Amino acid sequence: MHKMIPAGLLALFTVSAALAAPGKPAPGSVQGHALDTTGKPLSGVQIWIKPVVTTGVAETLTDDQGRYVVTGLPPVGYRSYAWLQTPYQGKTFCYRLAQPSTADYNAFNPASGQIRNFKWQLSGRIPGEEPYSDLGYFGGSLPLMAAFGQDRWATQDDEMEVQLTPVGPLIDGSAGKPLTRTAPARGMVLDVPIGTYRVRATFISANGKREAVQVSGFDGDYASEATVKFKPSGDICKGTTGGAPGRAYVYWKFQ
Repeated sequence: MHKMIPAGLLALFTVSAALAAPGKPAPGSVQGHALDTTGKPLSGVQIWIKPVVTTGVAETLTDDQGRYVVTGLPPVGYRSYAWLQTPYQGKTFCYRLAQPSTADYNAFNPASGQIRNFKWQLSGRIPGEEPYSDLGYFGGSLPLMAAFGQDRWATQDDEMEVQLTPVGPLIDGSAGKPLTRTAPARGMVLDVPIGTYRVRATFISANGKREAVQVSGFDGDYASEATVKFKPSGDICKGTTGGAPGRAYVYWKFQ
């Protein structure tokens, strides 16, 4: 079943309850499914069909087969969104789900019926979102935090090479892969699948000189290697268009 939060134009219409079913969508409706990273159905996913130029939103949850349908929509422009809440290591993370093609992120008119499908994706760019912020990616981020009290500091032109080795399964239960990422030394590593990682880091100065640095999961107990864990970005799991399901801070200092 789904409900309509009345506001603006949407308040003029009554939305009927229906079960999502395969086949051609009816006029004035949107239907589809949500799948996990292996292609299995996801139940309880929050679906939003949101008008582009008016307030209000039609929202529903996917059923046990991962399907949904929203009916009774006025013939105006909409965009579709989906969010998954999933537990990992005692915390609950919120993922915005991906859509099959870039065109699916565009506004659409449901007058003739539309299909919008979703899939859980651990990393990758979110079309239309800011590419230089962690809100623009399905993966999490690792802010790089310089330790206090050092006698020298990174500049805007320095970089950090970060080596990440998964410890145990990732948030979806998969094994994960070792990653090497380079980011501004005063910035963050973007788009990392949520998991627990062993971290090593190499400072790269603006002139190309490389030197290993010590790292920590907090500002203390520095060593050549540290284990970091992601924390959820927030408590609200719907209504945000960006990504950033979680952050794992990496503190570093010169040896």
